[in-house]
Amino acid sequence: MVRGDVPVHGWWDRSLAVYRLELRIQRREPATVLYLLVFLLLTFGFVSSGTVELVRDRGALPKLSPLAIALAMGGLTAFGQVITTMITASAILRDAAGRTDHLLATTALDGRAWMLGRWAAASTIMVLVYGGLLAGVMLGAAAPWVERDVAWTSVLQRALWPWLTITVPTTLAVGAVLTAAAVRTRTLLGVLAAALALLFLWQGCEALARTNLAEPWGTLVALMDPFGTVGVQRVASGWSEAMRASSPVPVTGLVGASRLVWLGVGGLVAGVTLRSTRDVLGVHVPDGRTRTRGAAPSRDAPIARFGGSRLATIATFTTRWTWRERGWRVVALLGVLNVFAHAIGGDAADVHGVDGGQIVALVREHARLFLILLATIYAGELLWRDQDQRVVELVESTSVRTVTLVGGRLLGLIASQTVLVSALLLAGTLGMLVRHRTPLSIGPLVIGGALWVLLPFVQWLVLSLAVHVVIRHKVIAHLTLIAGWVAAVALDANGVTSPWLRFADPPALIAGAALPIREAAMRALWWSSVSAGLFALTLLGWKRATSRR
Repeated sequence: MVRGDVPVHGWWDRSLAVYRLELRIQRREPATVLYLLVFLLLTFGFVSSGTVELVRDRGALPKLSPLAIALAMGGLTAFGQVITTMITASAILRDAAGRTDHLLATTALDGRAWMLGRWAAASTIMVLVYGGLLAGVMLGAAAPWVERDVAWTSVLQRALWPWLTITVPTTLAVGAVLTAAAVRTRTLLGVLAAALALLFLWQGCEALARTNLAEPWGTLVALMDPFGTVGVQRVASGWSEAMRASSPVPVTGLVGASRLVWLGVGGLVAGVTLRSTRDVLGVHVPDGRTRTRGAAPSRDAPIARFGGSRLATIATFTTRWTWRERGWRVVALLGVLNVFAHAIGGDAADVHGVDGGQIVALVREHARLFLILLATIYAGELLWRDQDQRVVELVESTSVRTVTLVGGRLLGLIASQTVLVSALLLAGTLGMLVRHRTPLSIGPLVIGGALWVLLPFVQWLVLSLAVHVVIRHKVIAHLTLIAGWVAAVALDANGVTSPWLRFADPPALIAGAALPIREAAMRALWWSSVSAGLFALTLLGWKRATSRR
């Protein structure tokens, strides 16, 4: 193995070379930025608005209190288990997925150096991604419309302490366990099984903790919790209201002991796996069969169908590409799990029975952030993916008209959005039916899902694509769109309520009341006409944007 033009000798140098290579690969992944934004915006929304709630039974506990921040970070660390899984699996299983495992197995690279380098790089990326929790709290506290009872530096201390003592140790411990699962099983299913086992263990510990176990069983359950929230709740259970609002969570007692236990578990599992890993194990074929035929046609290749329609072919290709993207699937799954958890957990409006409007309101409230993120990131990918893959000249040399190319890509992403919205509505419906076990009217659910969830999702997509085409810089366009979302929250907090000023904003839904379909249709018509103008602007600027070097 070489680093530049210099041969890499020694076990440590090889590990460092693998670490640097994997770090560069992970940094260039669009999903890495997307994961960080998920955590940043969730904590920002929790601190700066009343629409995002991250702490169960918070009551009068201030959001900027040390206890609330610690519980929010612990819960999001568990909630982000899907992200931890995908980062870990990507680092360990990339060779098999890219079909370079046989080539890697022919090198002199030691399996332990390979595993250590990949695990260290994945851990570094995970710490950076979970740093979005800290950044989100600080941005939310710095928002001018947020009332703070302490100085900004005190908020930094309150956020930094649980991040260092709970989130970072948990991330390293869980990452080590999942890395060992990936090396041992060599399949994504094996990593997911380990992640689900940790989640089930956490939920079981949470359920047992709510039964007020006597000692020493309460302490044992807290030590068994892989994410540390049970220990925090148990330590704070005897606090007064004043202590809950101002006292930091001590790390020298039960909380610190639980993190040390899980760091020990992660280190032990990783050490045993590292010691037993003699080769790169890169010759595994996931389905157990050796391919003897010629190279199979790529599933990413656009296949001419639907009567040879170029528009339909491009749309089909874009839909397939979207759902094969790891970032899209992870964020979509997080949104579905979030909706289902709030539906089954009784977080929705306190109304007996189930109606379509109630489910639509639930989905809109708890999935809106995920939909905005997906529209923001993947609208840009419609434009920049050709340049990232270095095929922009090839695409521009074809006879496909700009309106066909852009329209087909938009239609393909809209089809992906439709599937996702359907999954969100289904998750909300199942959760509410489990809770109430009453009949459901399908009509309001379908109409409400289309006007309140899907159509705004599509309009956000068109707006995001237009911003990317006009600005013609990927990073600046993303930052502009995120800044626009923050500005929208600020305007809302300061009383700007006109529907003609808030982009893609349908009327509010009231639990138990009929859907205001007429008003929603009028707003949808207005913002759809604005989106049509944005689409025309996109077509005018597309060629200049794609010709950027």
